[in-house]
Amino acid sequence: MVLIMCFIRSKEVDHCFSHSVKAHQIDTFGHEVDCNNFNRNIAAQLPGALGVKDMAKIKTGNGNSSLILCRTPKEVIEKGIPIITKGEGCYVFDDEGRPYLDLVAGVTRPVHVGYGRKDLAAAIMQQIVDLAYFTPMNFTNSRALELAEKLSHLTPEKINSFLFVCDGSEAVESAMKLAKQHHWDKGEKQRFKVISRRGAYHGVTSMALRALGTVLPMRHYMEPLTPGSIFVESPYCYRCPLHLNYPDCEVACARDVRRIIEFEGPDQISALIGEPIQQGFGALAPPPEYWPIIRDICSDYGVLLIIDEVICGFGRTGRWFGIEHFQVKPDIMTMAKGISSGYVPLGAVGCTDEVIDPVDTLEHLHTYANHPVACAAGLKNIDIIEKESLIERAAEIGDYFLETLKTLEEHPIVGEVRGRGLWLGIDFTTDKRTKEMFPMTRLSSLVQRAQHKGVLIKLMGQALELAPPLVITKDEIDKGVKILHECVAEEAKDMGLE
Repeated sequence: MVLIMCFIRSKEVDHCFSHSVKAHQIDTFGHEVDCNNFNRNIAAQLPGALGVKDMAKIKTGNGNSSLILCRTPKEVIEKGIPIITKGEGCYVFDDEGRPYLDLVAGVTRPVHVGYGRKDLAAAIMQQIVDLAYFTPMNFTNSRALELAEKLSHLTPEKINSFLFVCDGSEAVESAMKLAKQHHWDKGEKQRFKVISRRGAYHGVTSMALRALGTVLPMRHYMEPLTPGSIFVESPYCYRCPLHLNYPDCEVACARDVRRIIEFEGPDQISALIGEPIQQGFGALAPPPEYWPIIRDICSDYGVLLIIDEVICGFGRTGRWFGIEHFQVKPDIMTMAKGISSGYVPLGAVGCTDEVIDPVDTLEHLHTYANHPVACAAGLKNIDIIEKESLIERAAEIGDYFLETLKTLEEHPIVGEVRGRGLWLGIDFTTDKRTKEMFPMTRLSSLVQRAQHKGVLIKLMGQALELAPPLVITKDEIDKGVKILHECVAEEAKDMGLE
């Protein structure tokens, strides 16, 4: 049986807190990070021009109003950023007609089926005509029911109840609330803590921020957060935070979760959340034993396992979902990005009967939950992925991309190239023997060099990340890798390391 979740509204009280943010914090590996400069250092400073700078906003054409930008430092706005006006296939174009080969599928990686899909646009338009909106509370709609049924055949076994929201942050927020209410309605009201991993990123809403395992200002500005955050080490084998070596370590980072649960109190832990392949370090896949060990530990203590498929889902890693690489069955899944290829905002939470059945009424509501237009977009997007065999294509051409990209390891500043499907990372270092951390400003410079040459990539952790649309061709891959070679060689020469 497939269920779609509905809500009733409950009263909530918001508390406002002020918090003094220190100028310097310590990151996952004990390195001091200047939080005031962090966003500025990692920002992609694109070519072009866009009006007059005014703090975190830009003036519109007539100068009488401004657009507030997300995570875009004012120094970047001063230098000018492009206005993107069109997309086609794997390319986007600015208002001056300049093309950019998009190797990060819209930078936040949602555009799986490529830009300019008239078939997807037509499905969206038709649904707008048929039914543009109706409440997710006490009513439902046929498109949401259809998408729930479709996902039940794609997601891991036993995930068969779904809630549709607007994006990944809302999906994570909803999943954490669902986990908390699941325990509450079972009489385990004391379970409120959530385990995340150092280096993790799960979104920007209040409960998603509690799982943010980095020193990003977006977390510190909002503190104090919801209590109960617990962080364990990530399986970052290239720079192991435990100073061990795989496989001799016996995946100590996973096994240590049991000790942390015992220390925190097993009866107080609600859930553990993690991406099957982690973005925080740049397309980082764990050892094959990692997730089975975590699954067993969660089961032993009644802790719900939330697998965050917001990035990995819908073919990014060459499977429908990233967790399929590890043959593990989650209790709850979060989805977004590739579910609609970014054509309209859409995210989702999926769970098993065991999770939802104890819940009489899910005390949660978003106006645009189970939105019929968004669900119609999701259905058509999945139809395109299936008909064009984009999952299989991502696996096959991803192998080609990884093999081609590994040629970058000949450069003295490239430490490791890794990836699954069409999600790849290039880890940088100033010393291949010691794996010395690479200057953040130099990573930003690499991003800027590529963008000036007409290729869009992004920075993630100590790595550059690549996640193109699943429709990318070998010729486009070859073009992108050629430009990356040029950028890396230029940067190494500037650093005196070439």
